[in-house]
Amino acid sequence: MDDLFSLKGKNAVIVGGAGGIGSGLAEGFVRYGAQVAIADINLNGLEKAAADIEAATGQKIRAYPVDTGQESKVQELVAKTVGDMGRVHVLVNAQGFNIKAPATEFPVEDWDRLFAVNVRGVMICCKNFAAHMVEAGGGKIINLSSIRGARAALGGNLAYCASKGAVDMMTRQLAVELAAKKVLVNAIAPIITITPMTEERVKREADRYEKMLVNIPMNRMGTVADLVGPAIFLASPASDFVTGTILYPDGGTMAFV
Repeated sequence: MDDLFSLKGKNAVIVGGAGGIGSGLAEGFVRYGAQVAIADINLNGLEKAAADIEAATGQKIRAYPVDTGQESKVQELVAKTVGDMGRVHVLVNAQGFNIKAPATEFPVEDWDRLFAVNVRGVMICCKNFAAHMVEAGGGKIINLSSIRGARAALGGNLAYCASKGAVDMMTRQLAVELAAKKVLVNAIAPIITITPMTEERVKREADRYEKMLVNIPMNRMGTVADLVGPAIFLASPASDFVTGTILYPDGGTMAFV
């Protein structure tokens, strides 16, 4: 029971690790004892994230470039991480982005581009890492979703909301198919989370973001730190009987709106 939330002895791969959320989760995993590898298509961001985590924790972070839109590249990532780490116990899919446009004007090419990353790339990673986990005797997959997978939003979010709804259902379906093979699949679905990338936008559009607080009972936006605890729970022995669940670090929003 003393090690219920410990990640000691666990190897974790965080795809999208160059982003604010991905790198924050990677640092949290390191602090709880995991050996961590981050992967991303953003090479400069990947190197910076690895260096920042190493500086903060004193632990070496493996970093791998990957384009999740190409299954062959994801298969190479699986082979490299397994070769370097021995096996992968935890996969976190933190990749994703948003494109906004009115529903009646949404460019099809933007829809396809967003779904290629937010849905197709997540599926390819889940498929290939899960195959390794089944062979290795089990593992855990954590997908980053959003409350927008369950609740619609104004502001041109047709593609984003639809993509996160797809991630939610993919998470549940994978959980059902893989449970008997000891691969547990869950998701974390926060409200808007302030990262270094979004801080400036929030400052520029302070009035707009202030209005959003009326729907958040805790009266503040989310932070990356708010996601670390749920992620550690889902990666640790504390959640060994939890699969197909979507956790909402949302300040009470899903219960209120």
